Amino acid sequence: MQMRFVISKYGIFSKNSGYRGRLDGDSHGQVVIDNNEMRVCDWQMGIQTLPILVLLFPLGVTLLILPHSYDLTVQLPINETYFTGSLMLHFSLLQNSSNVTLHAKGLHNFRNISLLSANDTVEPKLKSLRILSDTVEFNFVNALPKGKYLLTIVEYSGKLRNDSWGVFSRRNSALITTHFQPDFARTFLPCIDLPSSKAPFRLSIIHPTETIAQSNTIANDVVVVNAEWQKTVFAPTPSIPPYLLSFSVMPDSYKQLYRATSFGVTLRVHADSSIDSLRILDAAVAAFEILASMFEVPLPLNKVDFILVPDYVGGIENWGHVVVSEELASPSANDAHVAYVVAHELAHHWIGDKVTVNSWKWACLQEDLTDYISYKVVRALFGGDERYERFRLSKYVEIQLAEDFVSANHSLELPEQIDAEMMTNHCYLKGVVFLESIEGLIGEGTLMASIRHLIATRSSFDLDLFAEYFNKFTTPDGIPLSQIYQFWYRTGGFPEVLVVNGEGATTVAQRGPKLWPLLLPNQLNLPQFMLTQAAEYENVTSPVIVNLNFTSFVRVNYDYATWNNIFSQMRRWPGAFSAVGRAQLVSDFCHFHKEGLVPGGGKIKEQVLDMVYALPEHFELCDWNLYWCTVAPSESLAASLVKHVLVNFSALFQSDIHYGCKRGGAAKTINSFCQSFFGKNCI
Repeated sequence: MQMRFVISKYGIFSKNSGYRGRLDGDSHGQVVIDNNEMRVCDWQMGIQTLPILVLLFPLGVTLLILPHSYDLTVQLPINETYFTGSLMLHFSLLQNSSNVTLHAKGLHNFRNISLLSANDTVEPKLKSLRILSDTVEFNFVNALPKGKYLLTIVEYSGKLRNDSWGVFSRRNSALITTHFQPDFARTFLPCIDLPSSKAPFRLSIIHPTETIAQSNTIANDVVVVNAEWQKTVFAPTPSIPPYLLSFSVMPDSYKQLYRATSFGVTLRVHADSSIDSLRILDAAVAAFEILASMFEVPLPLNKVDFILVPDYVGGIENWGHVVVSEELASPSANDAHVAYVVAHELAHHWIGDKVTVNSWKWACLQEDLTDYISYKVVRALFGGDERYERFRLSKYVEIQLAEDFVSANHSLELPEQIDAEMMTNHCYLKGVVFLESIEGLIGEGTLMASIRHLIATRSSFDLDLFAEYFNKFTTPDGIPLSQIYQFWYRTGGFPEVLVVNGEGATTVAQRGPKLWPLLLPNQLNLPQFMLTQAAEYENVTSPVIVNLNFTSFVRVNYDYATWNNIFSQMRRWPGAFSAVGRAQLVSDFCHFHKEGLVPGGGKIKEQVLDMVYALPEHFELCDWNLYWCTVAPSESLAASLVKHVLVNFSALFQSDIHYGCKRGGAAKTINSFCQSFFGKNCI
C-alpha cells in the first residue's frame, strides 16, 4: 500500500509566545511512503532520491521527548468512517536530534506541520515526513538542540473502528466511544503512547447537533458551529498517560442518571435505558463511597461518567470517563460481578490513574493491586452471602483454567509491548492471591497503609519500588518478604506439595524441580513458611490440612487416607467447607489423580463423582473442578479453546445461570466447542 504526502512552502511564522520557526520550510516535493520505504521526489531538481530504508528504534520515542501538554480538536464522524483532528503538542527535547518521532498508527493526511522553538536562535525547518507502521517521524534540515518546542499539526485523519479498540462506533455510529489501553491512543493522535508518559490533555470535540459529548473532564463550553455541527470544549485533564484519554459522542436521547457522593464527586451513567443506568449508578455510588474511605487520598476529580456500550466486554477505567459493557446492567447479571467490575474501574482512579506503572511489563501489578482492592469492596457489600461466595468461586476457577490451559508456567512480568489478550491471560489471577498472602503475613492495615503511601507520594511505580514496602518484614528464617514477593511475581509455574499424614508425624514435600518459598496456612499452628524441599513434623495427632480456601498459590496433594477422610467429611457436612474450599479440594484431587499421584485414587474418584452429583447445589461450576476426573487425556481441551473462553471469562460468569453443576452456561459453552472439535461433549 502506497501513501503520498505533498510538502509545500508556507512561509515564516512570526514570533509568538516565545516560539518561532517555519511551516515546512522551503521543501517543494512529494513524500512517497511504501510500507517501510520512503522516497523524496524533488520537483525543482527533477531528481528522485534513492530509497531510504527506515529502521525503527522503539526506545527512541521514549528517550528523546518529554510531553508537557496536548491541545487537541477532533471532528467526528466524517462519512461515518473516519475522523479529523488537529494537534498542538508542547514538549521538551531531551537531547539533540534531527527528528521528532511520535507514536501513530493508521493516521494519515497530515497537513500544515510546523515546529516552533522556545529558543529565539532556533528556527526548525521541516525536511520530510515518514509514516511507519507504528510511528510518524518529522525530520528537519538541521539538528534540533535540546529544549522546549511546540509542534502543530493543523490537520490529520484517522479511522473509526467497528471492533472494541481505538475510536469505535456502535448502533450505526449513533454511539462513538474509545478504548485506548494498552496502545491504541496512537490510533487517535500522534503522542508518546507509554504508561509512564503523562501530560495534561485539552480536548475539544466537534460533533453533530442532536448529540452530546462527554470526556474525562467537565465541559467548559458548547458552541454551535453551524446547522450540522457543534463544538464541546472540555476542561484540561490532570497529567495522565494517553491510554486514559477518552470521550464519547451519543444521541441526546440517551438517558442520564446522576447522584453525588458524600465527598463531592458526581457519578453519572449514560445508557439507552434508564433501568440499565440505575443498576450501574447504585453499584457505583456504593463502591465509590467504600473506596474513598479505604484509600483516604482525595482525587482532583469532580465527576465520573459511566458509558454503557453494547457488544463490548468488561470495562476501561479512563480518568473520569468509564466505559463498561451494556450487558453488565442486564437483569440476569450477578450482583457481585456488577459490583466487582464497577469497583475495579473506580479503584483504578487511584491505582493506575493517579499512580501508574512506568512500563507495561508491570501491567499485572497494577491490575492485581486494583483487583485486591475490588475484592474488598465486593466483600463489604456482599460478604457472608452466596453472592460473594459465588464471585470468589469464579475467580478460583479462572486461575485453574489459566494455569492448566492458557498460561501455564508464566511469570507476571510481561514484555514491554503487550496486548489486551496478554493482560487477560496473565493478570487478575494468581497475582491477587500473592497480595492476599502478603496481607495474611503483615496485616491488612499495614498493606493498605503501604498502598496509600504509594498513591499519595508517587506518580509512577514498578515492582521493585512496590516491593520495598515489605523490606522490613521477614520470614522466621530472616528472609525479607520483599524478596519472597518478587520471587512469586517473577516465577512461572504452579507449586505443588504432598502432605502425608502418618501416625504421630506429618511430612510435607514440594514436588517439581523448582524450590518455592511457600506459605502453607494450616489448622494446627505448624510453621506457615516452607523454604525447603521437605519438612517433617512429629507429635502431630490430627491430619494436617494446608492452604484450605486457597489463601496461598499452591496445589496440595494428600495420602490416600487423608483424601478419603476429607471427602467423607465433605459428603456429610458440605456446609462446613466454603464454596472455594469444596472446589479447591475436588480440583486438586482430580489434578493429582490424573497425574497418577494418588495411589488407589480410582476408588476415591468414584466417591468424589458420586458426592458432587448427589449434592449439585453445593458444587457450582463442578464441571470445571471435576474436569480432570471426567475427561480422557485424548479428549483434553485444546488451549486455544479454553483461551477463547478465558478472554470472555468475566462476561461468562456475570450471570447466575452459568454456575449450575452439569447444567450451567459455562458447561454448555465448553461442550459447544468440544462438539465441533471432538464431535462430542467434554464435560
